[in-house]
This record gives sequence, C-alpha cells and structure tokens, in this order.
Amino acid sequence: MMAWIDGLPLLWSIGFFWMLAILRTLIVFSLGRGLASGVERTRWFARVMEGPVYVRAQRFIQRHGVWAIPFCYLTVGIQTAVIGSAGVARMPWRRFLPAAALGTFLWGVVYGTVGMAVVWAVIGAALGEGRGVLALVLILAAVAAFVVWRRRRTLRRHGAG
Repeated sequence: MMAWIDGLPLLWSIGFFWMLAILRTLIVFSLGRGLASGVERTRWFARVMEGPVYVRAQRFIQRHGVWAIPFCYLTVGIQTAVIGSAGVARMPWRRFLPAAALGTFLWGVVYGTVGMAVVWAVIGAALGEGRGVLALVLILAAVAAFVVWRRRRTLRRHGAG
C-alpha cells in the first residue's frame, strides 16, 4: 500500500508527516477564520459551535491558551476541532504559527516513528496477519504497562506528599 513510507530514512519520514500536518493545520485554521467571518451569525454556525466536540475544544483552548495548539497534536479526537476553534476565535497568526509549527513537528515525529508502526499493526491485525496481531498485542501491552507504571508513580507521589 504505502510501503514507500517504510523505505524512507527516518528524517524524511518525519518530514513527510510534518508537512502533511502543516498543510492540514493551515487549511483547517484558515477555514475556521473564514467561517467566523462569513457565517458567525447563522443558526447553523451556532449549532456546530455548541456541539460536544467543539465545546471540548473550546475548553481545551481556554485551559491551555496558545499552548493548546501544540498539545492538541498529542491528543486523539480533538485536533481538528481545536485548530478550527483557534481559527474561529481569530487567534493571531503570529501566535498561531509558532505553536502550530511545534505541534505539527511533534505529530510528525510520532507518526514518522512509532505512529505508523501502530497504524500498520492495526491494518495487519484487521487483515488477519499473525505478525500484525502480535505487533498490535505487544504495542497495546507496552502502552498498558506504561499507563499502569505512570499511575502508580503518580499515586506514590501524592501519597507521600
């Protein structure tokens, strides 16, 4: 399918995903700014902006400010909403661009390294390949072990403090 990505040197792979993220980010942010300019007084716009995903995104932005932009790339499910919301809120370009550059770089690193391994493992598991299933199980076990370790560490810190 996209075996050519696997054949790329690491830095090229990271760069490829970084560029994809930058393009998507600039398009979504610009669309958000355009929507705010054109339809901000319509019922449709109000209904969309009051939906659960955008409400979560707005809270995320309010809680983290400009840092919400790079942080959102480390989340699942609200990236587009956060970026679009920043556009709708007309975050200044001079604040948005550096934050987006950092966030898209983080996203590029994740997808250029371990992120695509997870994607290919899921595809392999879905297709019934033994190696894909094994890789997916190992990845999930590693994530679960990390979460448990992190939770115990946090509980110990709070218990001691």
